[in-house]
Amino acid sequence: MNARTYALVVATVGMLIASGIAASEGRAAPSPTLSIVSPTPNAVIGNGTPVVVVFAVTNFNLTASTNGTSSPNSGHVDVFVDGALAVTASVNTIVLALPFGAHAIRLQLVAINGSALSPDVTASVDVVVTRGSAGGIPGLSIVVPRDGALVGTDFTVSFRVTNFVLVAPGGPAGVPNEGHVRVGLDGAYHATLTDEAPLHLNLKDGPHAVTLELVGNDDRPLSPPVTVSINLTVQALLGRVTPFDATPFLALANLLIGLGILAAIYRKLEAR
Repeated sequence: MNARTYALVVATVGMLIASGIAASEGRAAPSPTLSIVSPTPNAVIGNGTPVVVVFAVTNFNLTASTNGTSSPNSGHVDVFVDGALAVTASVNTIVLALPFGAHAIRLQLVAINGSALSPDVTASVDVVVTRGSAGGIPGLSIVVPRDGALVGTDFTVSFRVTNFVLVAPGGPAGVPNEGHVRVGLDGAYHATLTDEAPLHLNLKDGPHAVTLELVGNDDRPLSPPVTVSINLTVQALLGRVTPFDATPFLALANLLIGLGILAAIYRKLEAR
């Protein structure tokens, strides 16, 4: 290899090394990422339990400190619920005690001084909190009386609710597995029940139809509807004890006693 060729090779290698170093120095650090591990989108959180949010970050150092030099790779998470800042977090698990209803949860990575990153790094999830169960199909049944029963004018209807919590009307709409029982009597609205206490009825003689239906907080029927009905016949005095009227027997006894007294007086007079 002559000197000229050797010099050309050295120059070429030097250029390659220099370009590699420049490229390495010019390559940007990986950007921070944020993702929500749980709950899943549109999850139903049952039995009124808190919402536990688990999230993951990469290329970002979580710290509880609020003092220090702003850095795009260090800071904490701001947690927003329904658009309002609820809490800040420097650990990967957040416990939120939320009221019953639908909620939008948004997490945002922020620097130590609280400023948003550039570009902004966020993650969101929607959940629904209910006092009822998180799963299962709501059920409703009438325990007594049975369909077609013959009852007295004063009686009670006992019923059972499953996978559904009875609460007072007026709560947020669209919350699954909670609401109340609407009572229909002979095709017309009769009452609203918010607990499982037996329903007391006092009806006139004749046939009657009793219908129970599960409805949501907004008084709308569930989808699919959950109803149960019974037909029964009311008969006065059925099941009642008729008081014993002893008046005729007392009158007869008094008469016999009177006759006995008269007979005794008559015998006494004859004996004189």
